[in-house]
Amino acid sequence: MQRYRVRDREKLRERMAASQRVVPHSVRSLAALVGVGHATVGHLLTGEQERLSDDLAQRIAVALGVPLDDLFMPDVTMNSDRDKRVAS
Repeated sequence: MQRYRVRDREKLRERMAASQRVVPHSVRSLAALVGVGHATVGHLLTGEQERLSDDLAQRIAVALGVPLDDLFMPDVTMNSDRDKRVAS
């Protein structure tokens, strides 16, 4: 399973504020829209949680109306660790 990292927490926060909605997304409204607890979105914004699944990264990008790679990047270290285990 591909994992992603937040590319830039400040950019994520800006996209939440500049969404296509009349009222900007709060942590709770974005969390409800993508189907996770508000703590998950809060932790992504503070850096307490850096990694997320490809599915969640996709859902957040779609909810905010931006391309996936605008907010997230593949977690290369996580993937290379898995590749090493598979190769062993």
